[in-house]
Amino acid sequence: MKKTFLTFLLILSVSVMAQKTPFTLLPSGHIVVKAKIEGVEGNFIFDTGAGINLYFNDFVAKLPQKPSSYNFFTGFRATGERIDIPLFRNNEINFSGKTFKDVPFSSVDMKIPGIDGLISLKMLENTDVIIDYNKNEISFTDASPKSYSKSIDIFLSTQSDDTVDIFTYAVLNNKYKIKVMLDSGAGNNSFWLSDKLMNTLGIDSKNMQMIEKESEFNKAVKTKIYKGNIESISNNYAKAEKPNVLFVENLIYEGKTSLNWLGKKIVISIKDKKIFILE
Repeated sequence: MKKTFLTFLLILSVSVMAQKTPFTLLPSGHIVVKAKIEGVEGNFIFDTGAGINLYFNDFVAKLPQKPSSYNFFTGFRATGERIDIPLFRNNEINFSGKTFKDVPFSSVDMKIPGIDGLISLKMLENTDVIIDYNKNEISFTDASPKSYSKSIDIFLSTQSDDTVDIFTYAVLNNKYKIKVMLDSGAGNNSFWLSDKLMNTLGIDSKNMQMIEKESEFNKAVKTKIYKGNIESISNNYAKAEKPNVLFVENLIYEGKTSLNWLGKKIVISIKDKKIFILE
């Protein structure tokens, strides 16, 4: 009883310290947040797999000063597709009651109705972020990691200090331990695995549905994807039974998953290299 009461107080203290901001959870599971970029408000997908803040050109045109730079960024999508994009820096971003300065960003000619771009983890390197799927709220906290009892390790991937992506370990079929990228921009219950793992898991591609997915950036780029199921994907605190998975040709990671299966309320702490599970 004493331990339960203490846990309740710790969770309560985290809630009090954090300024909560509601987000819209799309039917696909994508988290849409509001933020002000150079004073201009927009709607953005909170995307832990984006690496860098990415604004659509129509939104960039609304900014008080058109960004200009001879710098550029070359990255690779999960499918291995090369992306060359310009590299700029924001003077000021206001997001969930907090102000961020000198944040790298890029722009792209893309249109998604009601969406102005992607917000990444890059500017949150020193700020712990709470995602509450029960209440559809996002907030920041400075609570000590000692107040959390459940956590999983995360690993950071950066490029020239302009991007931040996060990875963790997951176990397939209670047997095969792999490293997966954590990508809230994938929506809910998204499980991508390298097609190289099909042989490891004893799966015959002839027994699976194969589709070809066209790139949103380059229609000439198409990726073969095999749809099916595996027994499970898990870690110490979460387990997805019989998940629908996609085995993706040329995936540059062993795997890539959404965030929601880890818990209903989680804290992402880049500075501590942990994800804490509160609920």
